[in-house]
Amino acid sequence: MLVRPMIGEWEPRGIETVATAEARHLVRLPVPGLAGDLHQDLGRAALAVTLSGTLAGGEARDGFLEKLREQFAAGEPVDFVADILTDSDLEQVLIRDFRLSEVARSADRFRYQITLVEYTEPPEPPGLDLGLDVDLGLDIDLGLDLFDLPGLLFDVPSFDDMLSPIGTAAEGLKAALGGAGSLLDPLNAIVD
Repeated sequence: MLVRPMIGEWEPRGIETVATAEARHLVRLPVPGLAGDLHQDLGRAALAVTLSGTLAGGEARDGFLEKLREQFAAGEPVDFVADILTDSDLEQVLIRDFRLSEVARSADRFRYQITLVEYTEPPEPPGLDLGLDVDLGLDIDLGLDLFDLPGLLFDVPSFDDMLSPIGTAAEGLKAALGGAGSLLDPLNAIVD
């Protein structure tokens, strides 16, 4: 039984070819002194499907472009079925790009090429569980409680110990420069 390609609820008309591209992510690792390179397999890349076809007539073109641009602009994954994908696990796709061109032989004909890529649901972000049983009340107020957030999570070193050498040096500088202000007294007497 033949299955006509369907992108969501939309059936593109005038399809001439349906092609797939499958690849693996391989990392080339050159090794000094080794003839050739090592390759590390990082897994299968997203499956890509290309639909190509021709349509004729302004009404067919306008309806086609309206549906295509609507789904492309939404950027949402949609279901996809086609005979060529029978043994694959492809269920949902994103419209990656599409190309349109007018055919020179006839003013009301145009060619299209739509590239679809396999959509994979992103994994849930890992939860941040620090083992703390502290209610910060973040849903009620964002007050001054957040200023001591590092103190709630771990011990923050005191800055007093780190600044004590600077304080001693500042006192010595103040004592050394304490009489510098009186050096300008004779000049002030002349100017006044």
